[in-house]
Amino acid sequence: MTNPPPSGTSTPGTKGRRWELVDMLRGIAVLLVLFRHHDVGGPLHDFGWMGVDLFFVLSGFLVSGLIFDEYRRTGEFRGLHFLIRRGFKIYPSFYALILVSAGAMLLTGRTDPIMNYVAEIFFFQNYHEGLWVHTWSLGVEEHFYFTLVIVASLVILRKVRFDLRAMIVTCIVLFLFFLGLRMATWLGRPFEVRTHFYATHLRMDSLLGGVLLAAIHRYRPEGFQRFFREHRWVLIGAIVLLLLPTILTPFGSFIMYTFGLTGIYLAGAIALGLAVTADPLNAAHALQKWWVRPVAWVGAISYTTYLWHLFVLLVVELGSERLGFKGSEIEFVVFVALSVAAGFVTSILIERPFLHLRERWFPSRSRSVV
Repeated sequence: MTNPPPSGTSTPGTKGRRWELVDMLRGIAVLLVLFRHHDVGGPLHDFGWMGVDLFFVLSGFLVSGLIFDEYRRTGEFRGLHFLIRRGFKIYPSFYALILVSAGAMLLTGRTDPIMNYVAEIFFFQNYHEGLWVHTWSLGVEEHFYFTLVIVASLVILRKVRFDLRAMIVTCIVLFLFFLGLRMATWLGRPFEVRTHFYATHLRMDSLLGGVLLAAIHRYRPEGFQRFFREHRWVLIGAIVLLLLPTILTPFGSFIMYTFGLTGIYLAGAIALGLAVTADPLNAAHALQKWWVRPVAWVGAISYTTYLWHLFVLLVVELGSERLGFKGSEIEFVVFVALSVAAGFVTSILIERPFLHLRERWFPSRSRSVV
């Protein structure tokens, strides 16, 4: 990697309060998923699955940013320490969901094969059926975290001279590789969600897009700021063009599955760059009060909201069927409201206590905490 800057060197946009517009993107991502999983979601029901790809880009950017920050600050990277800290963030809420799900199935008399539990517990539910249809994305992210840590540790440990330009070239080659792999997979067998859409080896480029964005943001901060500020409207137009292959073609088609998925994560990376470099609105501005702040608040609890939303949907559907409004707009509103409420409550009861323990036992070696 490139030599780290002197201790104390800061990167614009990495200090101070949480990045509110980044949290807003998290909120948009989880709301898209909620629209996807309810039939009343309208057009957003058809395209809400793109929220997961936005999550992937955000994860790649935020998680790799921690690695870059640690290396730039200390000149080294402790992979095990990093994974333990990630575990305190990811595992408590996730395993709580699995325990509650197992208890609910026991009470209702439902049984699942033991391998479904094993797949969830060890995070290969994107290759083998698990207990829930949405946790496949957690499998992709876990595989990405471990791969990223291994690669970063080897590069830093061996003192490999790997500068930013070489990283950009490597990422572009990998983007083309994953695109070609999806093409070959689609041409080689009929499209199936589990084999074509969930597999880690076909979806890592979306996370890699976030990693590349984080590298440029950390190592070329002035150029990063200037590029996104000076070309803002052109980049917004590029987002629209990049999303067109997915919007105009059916889910599972060759174009959507290949160029469409590539376009989604590139559009997400551009949106993230625009969010990171945007000037914050005045606190009294109507858009800030009624859109940015509420959606960013949802984004701050997006992980726990995402985890619990299908469990909430099952409960809501049971109640709405008895009360006679199943499948209605009322059911959808209740579903969204209770999903966010469940995310908030589980964030307070489970996530935050473990994060406090994490900071006591394994304090951050980077400037930012995600």
